[in-house]
Amino acid sequence: MARRSALDHEHRRDVAERLALEYLPAEEPAGIKAQIARKEEEIDQLRQAVAGLRRRLEELEDDGRERNQAG
Repeated sequence: MARRSALDHEHRRDVAERLALEYLPAEEPAGIKAQIARKEEEIDQLRQAVAGLRRRLEELEDDGRERNQAG
């Protein structure tokens, strides 16, 4: 359920961004600032996802080492 809510929020944000970009010329500072803010947010989300994947990988590797030592 939370995943769907996040996807709905992301979809609404994407639609709002497209509409804003359609009506804000790229040469306008407000339009450029909006694009920068959006891309920075996307980068932060990707970094968080990568960090989560790295933690999960470490957990799996640690579990594998423990099994090999026990077995």
